[in-house]
Amino acid sequence: MKAEDIKINLKELREFKKRNFKDRLDFIKFWIDYMKKHSDKEWSKQQAVLIDSQIQNSRNLLKKKSNRMGFIKNRKNGANNKQDL
Repeated sequence: MKAEDIKINLKELREFKKRNFKDRLDFIKFWIDYMKKHSDKEWSKQQAVLIDSQIQNSRNLLKKKSNRMGFIKNRKNGANNKQDL
């Protein structure tokens, strides 16, 4: 596919950008309202839960990837089954 083969509907793109901008503003307004109605302590606890879960997921993915890479390395070094690993 060549660049000149790509067709862009500028009207559609402008409408998408407007909707996207509105969605972003609505989201900001939602969070402002939420933070005004809830104590710092309450919403910071919720943020901590979210952040901690993201960190745990990252650790799990890294562990999975490390295990996978170790398996591949062992296969390359001649380990043919689980007992060899």
